[in-house]
Amino acid sequence: MNKPKPSWSLKLLISSSLVLTGTAVVPFSFSSTGLDTSRVEAASTYTTTANLNLRKSASTSGTILLTIPSGRSVTYLGTYGSWYKVSYGGQTGYVSSQYVKVSTSSTTTSTSTKTYTTTVNLNLRKSASTTGTILLTIPSGRNVTYLGTYGSWYKVSYGRQTGYISSQYVKVSTTSTTTAKTYVTTVNLNLRKSASTTGTILLTIPSGRNVTYLGTYGSWYKVSYGGQTGYVSSQYLKASTTTNTSTGSGRTVVIDAGHGGYDPGAVYGSVQEKVLTLDIANRLASTLSGTYNYTVRMTRANDTYLSLANRVALTKSYNGSAFVSIHTNSSTNTSYHGHEVLVPTTESYTTNPYVTASRSLGTSINRELGARIPTVRNRGVKYQNVYVVGKNSVPSALVEYGFITNSNDRSHLTSTTYRQRMAEATASGIHQFMRSTY
Repeated sequence: MNKPKPSWSLKLLISSSLVLTGTAVVPFSFSSTGLDTSRVEAASTYTTTANLNLRKSASTSGTILLTIPSGRSVTYLGTYGSWYKVSYGGQTGYVSSQYVKVSTSSTTTSTSTKTYTTTVNLNLRKSASTTGTILLTIPSGRNVTYLGTYGSWYKVSYGRQTGYISSQYVKVSTTSTTTAKTYVTTVNLNLRKSASTTGTILLTIPSGRNVTYLGTYGSWYKVSYGGQTGYVSSQYLKASTTTNTSTGSGRTVVIDAGHGGYDPGAVYGSVQEKVLTLDIANRLASTLSGTYNYTVRMTRANDTYLSLANRVALTKSYNGSAFVSIHTNSSTNTSYHGHEVLVPTTESYTTNPYVTASRSLGTSINRELGARIPTVRNRGVKYQNVYVVGKNSVPSALVEYGFITNSNDRSHLTSTTYRQRMAEATASGIHQFMRSTY
């Protein structure tokens, strides 16, 4: 049974009690927690430059599955440090990235049957069997990237995961896909003069920006951006397509990073809600503007305190089309966990004229979070009297990305990889709502 969500006053009580009892609040470092930072992109083709071992794991001590002859094509599935995950001869494994080069045809040739569209809500499974572990559920109408056929199953990539789906529930997409020569940054990323962490930094490319791919050098990509050419770590890029660009038509989305200034929000040791929310908000803003072409306005862009009334007033002054507030949850019960989205009630407290639209917005965001981050419990959409949602003048939702007081949720919240996924899932949910509503 789901227990009731703790009240906002309890969140403030936890925060205050931790501070008043002398808990040290150390500046929080956004370093990776060691969780898998890999991602799956649209399939690209590479050619081996030597007889190359295909290994079971991304290590020189990994079991050798087979040796790929020099000059053979392999299908790229993802980057793991200096290793590429690839498929060859019906097997999937890892090869050292320094012994492959981009195939000439992979950057110039279009493929018309590489993308399929789901016709129902469809389970992505770990193995090609109805008993295979469910990795996530792909909503009906979504595109998946085809990687191979296994009997009546297709191996596909979706939502940065690779798995198997029943082939009878997909159809060939009506539009063809072209292997991208353009990549999108997933973090603020240094462009260096040489392919090394000691290379001179030419500039820092903001998260969510497009860069033009020029070549591969081990685990580095040579790219051009902002009139300069240099090298970036390939693990912080994802393939870009033209399917989602220029779709926001410049409409304004207001992003509200919860708390700020002397109000830290929930606190757990050195982790502060106000720091997490600003980071997720910045990533969300970059994705909305860079990927979907929305105009984004932030209620706060730094560690500043704003009253709830000020946050609502800013939405009106910005002429926003939608409002999303970013938060993390907390509880005295450390077993409480999961993300949830809060939307207006129909009680007299609510003056927002867009109750139905707000609920649609919340449902869309919640669906994307659940599909893209299945390792965090989905607590659903909840109707609550929250000021920035109930008193706003546009479709509004408040997202609680997890409980800062729960170890599993906290490991996600303090991971740059997962905060980026949270932002991307939220952006996708907002875009789907905007596309269907306006």
